[in-house]
Amino acid sequence: MIQPTLPQTKSATYAVLVPHPNPEAKGFPIPMGTGFFVSKEGYFLTARHVLLKSDKSTLHDAKEITFVKPEIIPQGHIDKISIVKVWPNQDLILLKADFDANKAKETFKEKTGFDFIEPDFAVIPEGTEVYSYGYPLASFEIKGNQQLMIGLHYFSPRTTSAIISSHHDVIGPISGATKFPRYYVIDKALNYGNSGGPIVVQETGRVVALCSRFQPVKIPQGGDINVSIPSLYGVATSLKNIEEELKTYLKL
Repeated sequence: MIQPTLPQTKSATYAVLVPHPNPEAKGFPIPMGTGFFVSKEGYFLTARHVLLKSDKSTLHDAKEITFVKPEIIPQGHIDKISIVKVWPNQDLILLKADFDANKAKETFKEKTGFDFIEPDFAVIPEGTEVYSYGYPLASFEIKGNQQLMIGLHYFSPRTTSAIISSHHDVIGPISGATKFPRYYVIDKALNYGNSGGPIVVQETGRVVALCSRFQPVKIPQGGDINVSIPSLYGVATSLKNIEEELKTYLKL
């Protein structure tokens, strides 16, 4: 059952915004993915590629990053964020939001910390029911001119149920054995904007992985042209990849 744990998952999950790459946009924040808190103190996980600049190699500065809860705008935004740890090989990044710097906002009154999802580092069996929550297919619009510019965001919050369909992204031609699944493949496609969002076990409400990418299907259009569309499957990066380091930060 998703319903008992979904409210906590939704409360802990945010859209991640970074500045528009065009200088003429004057740093207007645009939605690039999803992320979620894993501790009340403010530790926050997302996919590294969500925070990459247009050169695809440099990360945005932490002061340029904002977390937004579209359902409760304008109160639902978080700033004063720092970058704690980056795992390039796993496409993961750990951030930290300063609760004291955000607690005066209406949405955090009467609270002593951020709502969060408890991590689970167990190996989840194939066939286990899971779900994701995030902000896929977000878009934005900039109106006006250099004297007066107005930016508009459009979000599509989505809950998606699935099962763990495989512990392997790809096998072959030569594959070394690992002690645990580096990836969980789920039997639902992930869309742009889902990246960095949580994969939550339905039974426990605990997060086991982050949305990474969809597995595309290339459809030949003639010549050298191919169109890629999401297939049935999505790929999520297991928290087992960063278990020891993350436990240290979270003091588990």
